Amino acid sequence: MRNQKSFTLILIILLGAILRLINLERKPLWLDEIITGLFTFGQGYDVIPRETLFPVETISNLLTYQPQTCSEIAQFLIQESTHPPLFFCLLHQWLGGIHAFSFFEIPLAIQLRSLPVIFGVIAILISYYLNQQAFSQTAGLMSAGIIAVSPFAVYLSQEARQYTLLLILISIALLALIQILKPVKNAWIYWLLWGITNSLGGYTHYFFILSFVAQTLILVLYFLWKSPRKLFLLFSVIVGIILSYLPWFPALITHFSSSTTDWLPDSDLFSPIYQLLLGFLVMVITLPVENQPILIQVISGSLMLSFGGWLIYQFSLGYRRLLQNKTTKKATLVLSLYLGLVLLQFLFIIYVLDKNISIAPRYNYVFYPAICSLLGASFSVGFYPPLPPLEKGGNYRDSLKRGGVILVGIISSLFVVFNLFFLKPYLPEVTAQRFDQSSDSILIVMGYKDEMDLALGLSYGLAFSQIQDQDLNHQFIFYNRDRGYDRIWQEISQLEIKVSDLWVIGTGLKQVAFPDELGLNNNQQNCQRDQKNYYRIGIPYQRYNCQFNYSNLRIRYEKGMQSSSPKIGG
Repeated sequence: MRNQKSFTLILIILLGAILRLINLERKPLWLDEIITGLFTFGQGYDVIPRETLFPVETISNLLTYQPQTCSEIAQFLIQESTHPPLFFCLLHQWLGGIHAFSFFEIPLAIQLRSLPVIFGVIAILISYYLNQQAFSQTAGLMSAGIIAVSPFAVYLSQEARQYTLLLILISIALLALIQILKPVKNAWIYWLLWGITNSLGGYTHYFFILSFVAQTLILVLYFLWKSPRKLFLLFSVIVGIILSYLPWFPALITHFSSSTTDWLPDSDLFSPIYQLLLGFLVMVITLPVENQPILIQVISGSLMLSFGGWLIYQFSLGYRRLLQNKTTKKATLVLSLYLGLVLLQFLFIIYVLDKNISIAPRYNYVFYPAICSLLGASFSVGFYPPLPPLEKGGNYRDSLKRGGVILVGIISSLFVVFNLFFLKPYLPEVTAQRFDQSSDSILIVMGYKDEMDLALGLSYGLAFSQIQDQDLNHQFIFYNRDRGYDRIWQEISQLEIKVSDLWVIGTGLKQVAFPDELGLNNNQQNCQRDQKNYYRIGIPYQRYNCQFNYSNLRIRYEKGMQSSSPKIGG
């Protein structure tokens, strides 16, 4: 039996790895991943050309490995970002290894996303151990299976960001927390593990603090009830965690006052509620709804909601049994209380601090390990009487339901990896295809306000460079828009470049503010606004069709001939 379950775990891990590797390099890098690349390759924003033309195909050269120390990476982040340094330092070392030992060219997306994929696979294994210790081996396998095929986990694993590392740290912290609450031998090991993972979590992402607060409150409440003398030990470990974070504390204060978090919209009364519920739903099922015909959206949405309702009902049956069993009641209550405390903190940020963090599903990583744990545990027990022992895991109908959850997860993950759900924000691949309308050279002009705009422009240019004809020498230029777009229109007219199309990415610009005509080559080339090719995906961009103005050239030529001809007479 043990060998069979070990073999099942290996199959689950292989399935999770395969799903995370499918199409890993096909999706274009989006804004946040470009930012990750700039810092982890040891560059920073200063490497981006501004106010000068540069070929689109050279954008990938901006993301080349430059050896840096972790303290240098951290300094980049303090000055130019709002993230703690742990993941960026780890990824920098990983990229250094790729640079040193690879004997062939590895696509940029794979270089940046491969480490998150590895963390995502490790998270499957940690989820198994969490549920094995909290509930049973069967619950561990079910939890590992859920996270292996979860479309949310697959999506996070294919992002060049820190979220899969956070899944590992939260799962380990919850494992240590549950073991601390048990009368186990060598409890000091779990105290040490709990302290280390919570310290590392704070150095990985600031929202990990929400998890730490929830865990701490659970321990305080439990020890006040059961063992007040252990409060001193808890206080000592918390002090150690805080002291370990002191070197980064000034950066945290600086980042919290940064304007780069202003992209989060203000909260209204109802939208955060359904956004949170949708965020929980897409952890288990994702069907095509984004950029789809209305009929497909209605069908997919209805199927997702129906499956979500069925899942909640089946979960409730298993959940009640977990609470009825003495061996699983404590872990069930601990994980449930953890979810409730994290949810309260989310609602505080949304409604009191007026930052609607529910708009970004990726932040739900704070909930995710506990949800998978409870879901896996509830589906590992039988739903129908007579109730079998927990380790037996139910009857044939129960096995069918578990298989159905896994099958839906696999289908959903395939929709994710083939870019039919969790589309990259700002749709760089769609924008690149729209740019690729001409058989001649084009010019892309972008007005930028801050570094986020620069990274967004690079994501568009990089996606376009991967589908363009390399012989056409397409050009890109960034203009600072602080002095207004009238200055940018004037600068464009002075560019000495001949192109067939001009694309203007006008951050902060309304549609009516795009001029009907722009000039190039000192107005020798007129570019007419193409009314049918205006788009807005978060920011607006407009196509201009450029024709060379031969009449202006003839007039200049004739004037030049007259001034150079010899004068007759006196």
